[in-house]
Amino acid sequence: MIDIARLQSLIPSSALRVYEETASTNRDARAWLLEGAAHGDLVLADRQTGGRGRLGRSFFSPEGGLYMSLVLKTDAPAGTVTTLCAVAVRRAIRKAAGIETNIKWVNDLQYRGKKVCGILCENVWSGNESLGMIAGIGVNVFGNAFPPELADIASSLYPDQSTAPFAMEQLAASIWEEILSGLGCLPAHMAEYRRHCITLGKAIYFTENGQTIHAFALDAEDDGALRIRLNDGSVRILAAGEVTVRPFDAQTVL
Repeated sequence: MIDIARLQSLIPSSALRVYEETASTNRDARAWLLEGAAHGDLVLADRQTGGRGRLGRSFFSPEGGLYMSLVLKTDAPAGTVTTLCAVAVRRAIRKAAGIETNIKWVNDLQYRGKKVCGILCENVWSGNESLGMIAGIGVNVFGNAFPPELADIASSLYPDQSTAPFAMEQLAASIWEEILSGLGCLPAHMAEYRRHCITLGKAIYFTENGQTIHAFALDAEDDGALRIRLNDGSVRILAAGEVTVRPFDAQTVL
């Protein structure tokens, strides 16, 4: 269980709501924002029963992970904040554990080839008025209790351990600090994002209207979109979606 007093001492300027279990910290944070939550307020849970990812997917959220949703009063595009969160989590993990993770466009962190973190940033509206954004982050910290359909693609930072060699409160506070400090200097984080994004400079494929499309990932735009070159030489911008890096032996320089 997250130690509320310890975490509050690390981020005294923000209000906290901490649960042993909840359906979704993003849902809780959204409701809180509609009630009047302030910039930087934070929701955390030891586990989620209905965690959500991008494209309407579920996010497996058992005990052993850090699940947090941060209230942000910002008008920055969701894609920009998503890339900032990826950089922030990468920095925080390196600081807490000395572990180097990679970023997979646009919102995943990988360690040893498997996903260890997912990010979901959602705008919140009241009628036509933008209230801000919820930045949801799930980090698989320890344990390896993944269902068979996820075992080949997801893992944790410490899959063979039942605890982490650092405090969850410290990791949460570090992520919180990195995101809030980074918001003031967008898009300065993008240089670091590009350096550690394993999708860039690779042959990829994705599905569009039921068709598999092959391309080459050229760069990430400052708003988080992916600039790609198709086989016919044309250049496109992908604002969202799911791309897969092609196996090494299938890659060609386009």
